[in-house]
Amino acid sequence: MCFVAAVVWSLWSAWHLPSWDRQMDLHVYIGAVRAVGDGVPLYEYVAENGDPFTYPPFALAVFQPLGWMSEPVARLVWLGATPVAVVSIAAALTTRRGIVGRRRQVTLTLVAAAVLMVSAPIQSNLRFGQVSVFLVLLAFVDALDLTPRPVRGVLIGVASAIKLTPLLFVPYLWVTGRRRDAMRAGASFAACTGLAHVMWPAASTTFWTDAIFSTSRIGNLAANGNQSLNGALIRVGVVPPERAAAWLVLSALVCAVALVGARQCHREGHTARGVVVVGCATVVASPVSWTHHQVWPVLAGLLLMAGPRRTRMAWGVVLLVAMTFSVGGWLPAGFARENVRLLAALAVCTWGLAPLRHRAPATVGLLPGVRLVVRPRTAMAYAGVVAVAAGAVMLLVRESPVAVRFETPDHRDEALWGAPTNGCEGYTSTLRADGTVGYACESAVDPVGGRQLNFGGGRGGSSGMVTIQGQVGPEVARLVFVPVEGTKALDVPLLPQPGPGSAPLRAPEHGRPEMITSGPIEDRRLPGARGFSIAATSTDHALLLAYGRDGRLISSGGEKLRMG
Repeated sequence: MCFVAAVVWSLWSAWHLPSWDRQMDLHVYIGAVRAVGDGVPLYEYVAENGDPFTYPPFALAVFQPLGWMSEPVARLVWLGATPVAVVSIAAALTTRRGIVGRRRQVTLTLVAAAVLMVSAPIQSNLRFGQVSVFLVLLAFVDALDLTPRPVRGVLIGVASAIKLTPLLFVPYLWVTGRRRDAMRAGASFAACTGLAHVMWPAASTTFWTDAIFSTSRIGNLAANGNQSLNGALIRVGVVPPERAAAWLVLSALVCAVALVGARQCHREGHTARGVVVVGCATVVASPVSWTHHQVWPVLAGLLLMAGPRRTRMAWGVVLLVAMTFSVGGWLPAGFARENVRLLAALAVCTWGLAPLRHRAPATVGLLPGVRLVVRPRTAMAYAGVVAVAAGAVMLLVRESPVAVRFETPDHRDEALWGAPTNGCEGYTSTLRADGTVGYACESAVDPVGGRQLNFGGGRGGSSGMVTIQGQVGPEVARLVFVPVEGTKALDVPLLPQPGPGSAPLRAPEHGRPEMITSGPIEDRRLPGARGFSIAATSTDHALLLAYGRDGRLISSGGEKLRMG
């Protein structure tokens, strides 16, 4: 009864969200399928709300059936499938717990499913129309050995080809002695990826060489919803080069400890614990872990609730509360408040479900004839030392937040940006018909040459801020400034510029003397060009992105900002 009530409430709440906030990611999936069918390159597609398609190309093949339905029907199908996936995950969990008695197992399955349904990750899956819960189901069932023996590992490979994070289950299969399953997982991932390359070769090349590295496509990674190590590093102000190194080191440590702990769980017959430990490690180590990715810590809370000790049960309750409610508001401002669920997932995958402090050394066979002796306590000590060292490095390279100011139609600071311009961003010499030399007023942008964004920079006088001033062409509908790559994009006000014939043109006060005596200046200003002025304390790691009316990125100025 509790599960039915949770499902009804959840589906009603998800369906009655405002249209602009209802199943936005599902809308992207459907839109991408239809756009590619119309000949639009996959990674140039952008939904009406500005969201691009961020998954590997194979995901598009999985989403193809959505294109055969109307969007309202697809929304209903997706909503209906999500509770089915939740029940399946709960059933897999209780099956591996070895519960005696069919009625008891069904009861506990429905209780676990009800807890999952009301948790923040599943609510987020319903709200956004997300595929994450289905990927958890595929990886969970396969890693628990609940699939037929000849195809074990295949579902993990397929899930990894849709979204890369389940790839961590491949080494998990290997270190737990399931070598053939690991090879099948790797082979199925390669086969799915290869199939996508055959179907969409250009999109596959774009993803694996460009889009996979483009954090600007994913959104504001500094938002508290991103409960990954990378998100925490962004929030504390670590800048991109050092951030990448710190993220790689810390993620490798977390994954190594999680795999050792998961192997120990597997050896002791606690397969579900081991799988959930690895799942929580994917949440921590992924470059981005939004709320809908965080199903694994909820499963960890359920396992802790199962006991046997009261202390574990209490921690299970705490974890479930943290994964259901926004408990950050109950904490004082600071690192813990911004990273509650990250810390919870980190505790689970390195300590909570597989405490290694009392474990004896273990031997892990890496390859035939190659074995690694793992001493859990020593490994955890080394990991702690490296983590402390990485934390010290983060504190040393931490930068203060970048302050940003914009010129607006209602406010400008001449001390910072100088006197208003007349729309001329440059003067070029021209040869007149009578053989004399004249001068022409030019805009900074050139639609004929395809240049829709142009700017220059320098220090803003006594303020010490870096000033960026330029123009955008008529095709630009939105200009955004990202102070540090991965942080929130700020909309830049676009200022109307004087156009052709709007006012008599005069030679600039500081121009060359011959310009004053050469006669009238020819007006070549571009109709529809707009100006902008930005002042920032630093542009070393900034992005400047210009988007067209269809939401596509048409020009960027990140490299030029960094060079300046």
